[in-house]
Amino acid sequence: MSMFVFAFLVVGLVILFGSITRPYWGGFVRVPAVVTSQHAYFSRGDHCDLGLQFTMDGHQHTATFDPASTCGGMPKPWTTVTASVDPADPSHVLIVGLDQFQRNRPFIFAFAGAIWLGIAGAFLGNSLSTYRHVRALACSQKWKQLGATVLRRTVYKNTTNLTIGAPGAEGVQQIFQLTYTGSGPWSGRPAVGQVVQLRILANGGQHVLLSGPDSKNAAAGRVFVPNSFELRTLGL
Repeated sequence: MSMFVFAFLVVGLVILFGSITRPYWGGFVRVPAVVTSQHAYFSRGDHCDLGLQFTMDGHQHTATFDPASTCGGMPKPWTTVTASVDPADPSHVLIVGLDQFQRNRPFIFAFAGAIWLGIAGAFLGNSLSTYRHVRALACSQKWKQLGATVLRRTVYKNTTNLTIGAPGAEGVQQIFQLTYTGSGPWSGRPAVGQVVQLRILANGGQHVLLSGPDSKNAAAGRVFVPNSFELRTLGL
């Protein structure tokens, strides 16, 4: 799923980047044009649509151009300007000298796109890392079964964090925190004070596989052993 989202984002950004950079590579043609109107409007700031009329390849065309500015200081109706026209779509025009914002958009987009790709790449990398750890765990098949008491439970969206106490060496209770998404190995989230039967597959790291005694499906999770300060913070 993470790979699909990343690939979809990359393809979408490439298509969008190609669209907004057409003035650089699309063979735009410069022709004289007459400003026929001004239309002021507000959309996240003051804007001004300039109506244009021009002739290209023997045909008369009309179009509008938004210089991303107010109408103050813009060419008045019946003023002649130089229009840069997309030959594949004559409705796509820029007014030479007033198109700084449009020509700077690729740089703004590239910066924003790099941030989004970085975030998506980090998410994908984390997912692939989790997948590799879980696959390595599944190959070890060293399951351990224990009965554990739920001491604390927090839920955020679809992620459950359980603080669990289980018998350790020489009967001393070992406290650890278990984090997983979804329902985990149980049909519902265990309640505080409940004793749960847990089959766990671990390799000494944070990644674990969880399964209930009657569950055939394993759930991926993370395990963390809190230190004494963190236990005091939790009131344990």
